[in-house]
Amino acid sequence: MISPDIAELAERSGIAPAYRDVNGNTVHCSEAAITGVLAAMGPCEPSPPDAVVVAWDGELPALADGLHVCDPDGHRFAPGPLPLGYHRLCHGDAQVGTVVSAPRHAPATATGRWGVFLPLYALRAAGGTPQGIATYGDLGGLFDWLHTFGGEVLLTLPLLPLYLDPPADWSPYSPVSRRLWNELYIDLDAAAAAFGVTLPADSPPTVPAPQPVDGLLDYPALHAHHTARLDALAAALHQHPQLQQWLAAHPLAALHARYRGAQALHGRNFRAWPVSREQALAAADPTVVRRHLVGQWLADVQLGEVAAAARRQGQLLALDVALGAHADGFDVWHEGNLFVQDVAVGAPPDPVFMGGQNWGFPPIHPQRSRLTGHRYVRETFRHHLRHAGLLRIDHVMGLFRQWWVPAGLPATDGCYVHYPLDEMFAIVCLEAHLAGAVIVGENLGTVPHEVHQGLAEHHLLGIHVAQDALPSYGTDGMWHAGSGVMAMLSTHDSVPFASFWHGGDIDRAHRLGLVNDGERDRLLGERAHMRERVVRHLAAVGLLQLDAEGNATTEEIMAAVVLEMASMRSEITVFALDDLWLEARSQNVPGTFQEEPNWRHVAALTLDEVAADPRIAGIATAIERRRAAVAGRPARV
Repeated sequence: MISPDIAELAERSGIAPAYRDVNGNTVHCSEAAITGVLAAMGPCEPSPPDAVVVAWDGELPALADGLHVCDPDGHRFAPGPLPLGYHRLCHGDAQVGTVVSAPRHAPATATGRWGVFLPLYALRAAGGTPQGIATYGDLGGLFDWLHTFGGEVLLTLPLLPLYLDPPADWSPYSPVSRRLWNELYIDLDAAAAAFGVTLPADSPPTVPAPQPVDGLLDYPALHAHHTARLDALAAALHQHPQLQQWLAAHPLAALHARYRGAQALHGRNFRAWPVSREQALAAADPTVVRRHLVGQWLADVQLGEVAAAARRQGQLLALDVALGAHADGFDVWHEGNLFVQDVAVGAPPDPVFMGGQNWGFPPIHPQRSRLTGHRYVRETFRHHLRHAGLLRIDHVMGLFRQWWVPAGLPATDGCYVHYPLDEMFAIVCLEAHLAGAVIVGENLGTVPHEVHQGLAEHHLLGIHVAQDALPSYGTDGMWHAGSGVMAMLSTHDSVPFASFWHGGDIDRAHRLGLVNDGERDRLLGERAHMRERVVRHLAAVGLLQLDAEGNATTEEIMAAVVLEMASMRSEITVFALDDLWLEARSQNVPGTFQEEPNWRHVAALTLDEVAADPRIAGIATAIERRRAAVAGRPARV
């Protein structure tokens, strides 16, 4: 047990001394974990209650004497509901806090919408990928294919900048910044043509781009090739009037470019730079600065064009918000002490990861964030919602609490630190309202009741993964997704359906040492029983035609499962595109880094091949007709 003094400090700092594990058992955190988190947080008094005030639907709660709400010019608002937005909380002429005037409910979406999921890096465009990897413009081709069958939602992984030069970290959930875009997906040929730039004929720009080998991307090679060509383009465009106009509206991008230029000279770890911040920025490598100025501009423009074209077709670009940012990234450097050093965010032990998880990125200090009116959080959501019509919040529980692991301790030895959930939900609802966007919270796994309750209260969608519910198929009714969710067959962290059906996830867990031989055999036996129940049901409801021996192919079973999912009452249903052709490879193996080929698998079929495949066309047509029936509208095919 921890001492009373430490317990009091922990309570004042929002640190939970204990938590309930997945089995409902109370687990007490060690004194080493709590003191380690306290040391990392530093001497910080709890922020004043009025640092952030939430006015739901503009209704201001009672304020302390002497406080009033005013606009940016210092004028007091008239009595009555406040306009929606962020306002100053003042005492006299001094601002002492922030008022978040937010709609209680996020924008709703019609029931019956559907779409597909595919990481952009995995997309193989029609006609091939001359740059070695898909571009923002290639998303337009996938949107057009989806539109042919009435699909409205295209979900992809985070499109944020990454460190791709050695030591490379290409996980989309370890971004350099959560407020900028990934420059690797710029269509350089299209940009050069649009601005009348002729890229140099000498090597390396004209060397053919590295193509996937065995279906796997080589990010460092792609980055080197892409950088050489982007530098040539940036040399011609860095003084272009359109760029200067864009930079005037995006000053953060200019600072980011100088930061990357300083890293090129002094190393990625800004904490070890031999010169001051100001000196490093002043002497930043001009070629690198130009590269990122032009790169961010072109990435924003090209992604924006695709998203706008999709909106005109009634479609939504669905993006994913990463929970954190790379420890050496721009955001952590730029925001100073907002990010807490010497701790990392992760997850406590669970039946799959008994050793817990350490994700390696620093957490945001909850009290310091409140003192800024949660500016960084607001900017993160607003950045994504400039182009996204639907936003998935990865690990939405992070709005309420995050597992902090002090440096030097194992991932099992951490503790939960709480965040002001009501304020976080207010920001999400307000930013969604301002953008007219749909919000989905990834609430899978062990998620506190407060988070589920908040999602429902504010009309934010949760996620239902049908594949996770299949083992209980026919036993407790958990298979069917009702309203209030975005339903998915599988996710980027799970094995695809074809692999799951035959126990590929169990074999993977065995290979990684997460289950022993006996557990593997038991789980495979349970999976066989699940297959029998599912096949019997699908045949009974007329979705599956069995052969004379009472069997069906995996492809037939997949199609039947997909059609039953399409009949559910979920507002949105999303299918991994590669599930439709029975892909067996996983995009990511949770708990591993580059020892597995994570985030590198390209699609087995090009977009041309997808469009020409009559089986995929048949499934997509049937999905649209079932979703139309759910929505009570005419089918679009």
